[in-house]
Amino acid sequence: MKKRVISLENGWTVLLAILMLCLSACGAPADGDTDSAPPENEPAAGQQEDAACITCSTQGVSFQVPADWTRAEGTDLFFATGRPEVYGLNGVSPLGSYTPQEFYEALVSHYEDTNQFSDLQAAESVSAWRSADGVDCYAADFSGCQDSILYCSKLMIAPQKNLVLTFCGQADAETVGDPTPVWDQLNELCESLTFEIGTRDELTGNTFLCGDGSQLCLGEGGDFRWYQSAEDHEHPYYEGVYEVCRGQAAMDKAASMTEYGLTMEELEQVLSASMNGYIPGESRPIDYLYATGELVDDRERYQVCLDTFYAVILHNQRLVTSPEEVREGGNSTLYIGFYLPELGMADLTNCNAGSNTQWTFQEKTA
Repeated sequence: MKKRVISLENGWTVLLAILMLCLSACGAPADGDTDSAPPENEPAAGQQEDAACITCSTQGVSFQVPADWTRAEGTDLFFATGRPEVYGLNGVSPLGSYTPQEFYEALVSHYEDTNQFSDLQAAESVSAWRSADGVDCYAADFSGCQDSILYCSKLMIAPQKNLVLTFCGQADAETVGDPTPVWDQLNELCESLTFEIGTRDELTGNTFLCGDGSQLCLGEGGDFRWYQSAEDHEHPYYEGVYEVCRGQAAMDKAASMTEYGLTMEELEQVLSASMNGYIPGESRPIDYLYATGELVDDRERYQVCLDTFYAVILHNQRLVTSPEEVREGGNSTLYIGFYLPELGMADLTNCNAGSNTQWTFQEKTA
């Protein structure tokens, strides 16, 4: 997921603007106001789960809505059939290096300082919550009125996905009366939330072109071959077995290999800084200042998270010069870094050599 770096010179305003409710984009329609909705029902992206629901797949997540709801054009919000109400995903942002509670408090403070809502009601803190696919999250509810519209909002933060999500339900404040049904409908929608970021192993069983022109073929069975050139498989090549770890397992594996001197604290610091906006290529200390907004630039950045972090260990077992000449033995090499699906590339650090390498996907290994 690409992102541009944000400047913290403006405090939280720029970041939180991503999560601002779509007040002008989609207000709650009045009773009988059929002109507010698109003339035709636009089905949500994703596969239909059953006759009653469809799946909306967007911005790295998916959730289910009733099949007869109508999508508001250009948004991830839906008009509820037969009711003057609107529900859906209203904002998405990276969490960056902030804690869930810090983010939530800043969001509430922003709404209080700007007087965006009358009668703002917000929970004091986030609480533990788990998505339909088992991702540990934090959630908090807040609500308020503006221009006779009631906004019921649920903020959900998934640290391991580096995502902050705002789901909302909008209704006519003058006619809704008890907002409990709005909250019930919103909670039901949120309970179907699943994540699409970092859900699968992108390395095992694939062939990659490396930055130096060499080719790495990772077999499905755990064996590998590393050729000096993608065009030349006759000259000497290395072969052996490999391990791939992803997410927290990758962090644990790298920290457990004490010969590399990587502590869990250091790995978590690298992850935290990277989640502010990741730049592929060999990192420099100054890049941290760019990522946190203390320095501003316009370089393309990518969103990474714990679940797109990898540790790969290549156990070199032999050097094959020819079918008749095979030299047994070799060392093991640890690579750590992130897979960037937009680029089809793993951006890794060779922990043996202390150098950067990039593996670009070519094809499934034959």
